[in-house]
Amino acid sequence: MKKYIKTKNLILVVALLFSSLFISCSDFLNDPDIQDDPNRATTVSSDLLFNSIQVRQFFRYEGHLSRTTGVWMQQLGGVDRQAVALGTYVYTENEWTGEMNGIYTGGGLIDIRRIIAEADAKGWKTYAGIARVWEAFVVGMSASLWGNLPYSEAVGEKATPNLDRQADIYTAVQSVLDKAITDLTAGGGYTPPNDHVYAANKAKWLEAAYTLKARYLLHWAEVNSGNYALALAAIQKGISANANNFKTKHTTNESESNGIYQFWRQRDSYFRAGKYLVDLLKTRNDPRLQVYFQAGTGSFAGQFVGAAPGQTITDASNLSAAMRAPNLSFDIMSFTEANLIWAECAYKTGDQTTALAKLNAARRAEEGRWGLAANSLGTATGLTGTALINAIMEEKYIALFMNIEAYNDWKRTNRQALTPYTGGQIPRRLLYGDGERTTNPNIPPPSQQPARNANDPGDNY
Repeated sequence: MKKYIKTKNLILVVALLFSSLFISCSDFLNDPDIQDDPNRATTVSSDLLFNSIQVRQFFRYEGHLSRTTGVWMQQLGGVDRQAVALGTYVYTENEWTGEMNGIYTGGGLIDIRRIIAEADAKGWKTYAGIARVWEAFVVGMSASLWGNLPYSEAVGEKATPNLDRQADIYTAVQSVLDKAITDLTAGGGYTPPNDHVYAANKAKWLEAAYTLKARYLLHWAEVNSGNYALALAAIQKGISANANNFKTKHTTNESESNGIYQFWRQRDSYFRAGKYLVDLLKTRNDPRLQVYFQAGTGSFAGQFVGAAPGQTITDASNLSAAMRAPNLSFDIMSFTEANLIWAECAYKTGDQTTALAKLNAARRAEEGRWGLAANSLGTATGLTGTALINAIMEEKYIALFMNIEAYNDWKRTNRQALTPYTGGQIPRRLLYGDGERTTNPNIPPPSQQPARNANDPGDNY
């Protein structure tokens, strides 16, 4: 794997570096390394690598992984062409090849590790901490979807790395986050001038690190209920305001536009609103209906209508103009999510008073995030027991629109109670990409892959 990755990554950046190398080194044509391989740049700055990491991972999170889980969670409906097959659970192992490649190459783990190595060597504590949060994010969220993955041997000289167990990956990324927190707490040294998330603000990165720790602890709470207490401790240091949300960054410049916008601009007919989510928002009289979607067209003109799995209703409600805006910055982790993690963990550790308070805090955060009228999402009162936890998870399902974390919540809690496409079952993991399998014999073929990941053993929430 390593030799393949090296070549691919360096080819991606050589065009950018060529002119600067030519100007800065008058004798560069006689350099032995260049003569050995004129397509290979010998050095790449951490800042250039960091930019590619952010761009690649922004697009992974708001791209096909988001659309896939959004359709399976019935937040979206696949209504045309390949999207219909996705909504009826018909796909092959090449469905997510590019998304799996992005774990490692062209702005993935290999480039992240290069930054960490330089930052550690030069004492750039803040930079190292930021890069480690990115490593934990990329690897942990990927393991949530695929399960076992190459990780401990993925960066090295081994051409065909073994797969690490999902449990071991999560343990490792918690350690990476702990080291990131240590680095960020110490701070100091050179910081990235092109940090598109927090502009190298270490206090905000610390909040993101703790939120990610809590998120990952919840991923294993179905297996180990003791994780609720650990996640509760972590989230109390998590994202503390909407201004500190971990989000992608885009502008109205075409080359810097949002991945959602880019997909819809080219394939506008593929996806529409999901019937389950539209009906839920209408039942609640929830103003986020107009935030997420626009009224339908044709026979549904002026109406908010969603498509159920398998329905090819291209006149159903499309995404709103705001959700399809080229400069939409998509929330990866948010103050809303942090409040709802806190609410769930408080409930699961016996503190229903705090759970209710954090549910309402999440609603206030949502009103602020979307510019909604004060108390337009209501204030929950008197909820206890099953009604309370149902309300918490329903709020999270709505708030995490098109966020792959909604899929992880559903696998773990069986909330919402979604009805799958007739005769089918909602998939509970992604198939490995065939691009990785053809180069690494340790990746099993689809027939030998599990239906569930290890942190999703059964429906016992």
